[in-house]
This record gives sequence, structure tokens and C-alpha cells, in this order.
Amino acid sequence: MRALGFTTGMLGVGSALHGQGASAPVLLLLAFTCLGWPVLAWRLSGASADPLKAEYRNLTIDTGLAGFWIAMAQFDLLPSALLVAVMAMDRTVAGGWALTRRSMGVMAAVALVTAAFNGFAFQPRTQFATMLWSMPFLLLYLLAIGASTRMFADKVRAQKRALEHGSRIDAQTGLATRPQWMALVGAELRRFHRYGSVSSLLMVDIDRFKRINDSAGHLAGDQVIHQVCAILRDGLRSADTAGRYGGDEFGVLLPGTDREAAREVAERLRRAVAAQVAIGGAPVTLSIGVAELATGMDAIEDWTGAADEALYRAKGAGRNCVSA
Repeated sequence: MRALGFTTGMLGVGSALHGQGASAPVLLLLAFTCLGWPVLAWRLSGASADPLKAEYRNLTIDTGLAGFWIAMAQFDLLPSALLVAVMAMDRTVAGGWALTRRSMGVMAAVALVTAAFNGFAFQPRTQFATMLWSMPFLLLYLLAIGASTRMFADKVRAQKRALEHGSRIDAQTGLATRPQWMALVGAELRRFHRYGSVSSLLMVDIDRFKRINDSAGHLAGDQVIHQVCAILRDGLRSADTAGRYGGDEFGVLLPGTDREAAREVAERLRRAVAAQVAIGGAPVTLSIGVAELATGMDAIEDWTGAADEALYRAKGAGRNCVSA
């Protein structure tokens, strides 16, 4: 962007200088500044231990150079106004009002000093040729600013979607994260209190998962979790939500499902895992607790606690079973 801005900006300023009878060395200095400075600025930022700080410094130097050439062009109105407007806009976007104030101050100071050495020459009237040579800067640079702003906005939106997805979906399992799952449980609890709608929870635990990790390794344990969660996802309705409650413990929200229907769902999931997931030839089993939403459950913890109690009863009964 710096190279495009200085290159196109050079055309309008160069036209103004040429129309005022500037010498060849002055025009060569303009070309050297506008073509050489962007390359030097890029190298300085790349070589700096703090590239961001270096770039802020470069942005300030940009405005100083702009102030110098505004004064050298004897404040020709159109190229001068374009330089001031674009420099102010860029600095506001890049660093806010603090950078803009500092940079505009540098621009004004450099312009004043240069004007003093130039006899305070002042020719604000813009010739038609200079207007034409200023058009590339006005059109191309502003178009590039718009395109880069759009690209940045698209990138921000994509990152926001990724963050939102990461906050809702557990990366390892593909299930809802615990906060997301608990939020859905809370919403279902509120519907029950308002409308009396029936719902049930399942608390699912992989039996002896620590032993699996210790004997077969953590990679095997991760594979077991992945397979179990795939079965949970595939074995539920679109209205149901499975979430990762803990390391090897999962919750399943079953809206519109009473205890007996929830028990049937739990049994189906338990049998599917035992049939499809194994470690060293031994089937992986689940213990599942079922809790139907009932009067007296005023908080999320009441409902999840009831499902947890049922889960511990299932584990106490020898595991690989469902308790409601």
C-alpha cells in the first residue's frame, strides 16, 4: 500500500512541480523519495526486533515526507489536499487519533520548515494537467484502501466465526463444549418451568477409562473417545444435543423425552459402543445415568446432579449398564 500510495501520489506532485518550473534535480529527488522510501521502509520494518513499532515510526516518516513535498509544490491545492486527507485517513485507521495527531503535527512542522527555506512560496491554484495526473492517486489508492478494508473485514468475520465455533464445539470430540451444553440445558429447564415440557438428561461415562489410558496409552484413549463420540452423534435426533461434560464423561440432552424413552436411547447407545468399540479385543463399555426433568429441580445443578446420581448407581451396579 505504501508503494502504491507514494508512486501514484508522485504523479500529481510531480505535475505541480513541473508546471511551476522545478529543476531536474528536484524532480529526481521526488522520484527517488517516492520509489525508494517504500522499499527502505519495508526493509526497516523487516529488520526490526519490534516490527509494529518500526511501522508506526515509518508511518510518521511518511507524513513528514508528505509535508516536505506539499511545501516544495508550493501548496498546490489538489495534490496537497489529497496527501493530507489520505495520510490522515491511513493514520487514523492504523493507530487511532493519537497516531494521527502526532503524524499530522510532524507533517505541519516539516511543511513549515520547508516553506521557510523555499521563501514561503505559495501557489495553491491547481492546473488542469495536475488535476489529471492526480486522478490515479485519488482513484487507484482509494480503491486499494477499500479492497484491503474488505479483505480485513472478511478475515475478522472468519476469525469471529472460528472463535464462536470453538466456544460451542469441542475440537477433539465434535460435541458441544460444556458451557454450550449447559446453556442448552438451562434453556430447556426454563421451558419446563414455563410450559411443563418433558425432557431428560443422560450422563455417560466410559468405564475404566483410566485403565485404558494406562495400559494402551493416551493415543488409544483419545481414539476411544473419538469413536464413542461419533456413536453418540450418529445415534441421536437432530433435536438432541451431546456435550463433553468432563474428560471421559459426556452429557446428552433429550428434549421431549420422558424417562422410559430416554432409558431406551441410553441402552441403544450402550449396546452400540460395546459392539463397535474395542481395545485389545475387549469391548469398551459405558455406564449411563438417566434423569427426567421433574418438579423441584429449580437449578441446572439439580437436574445434572440427579443424572450424576443415576450414573454412580450404574457404576456401583457393576458398570456397563443404565440406571434411571
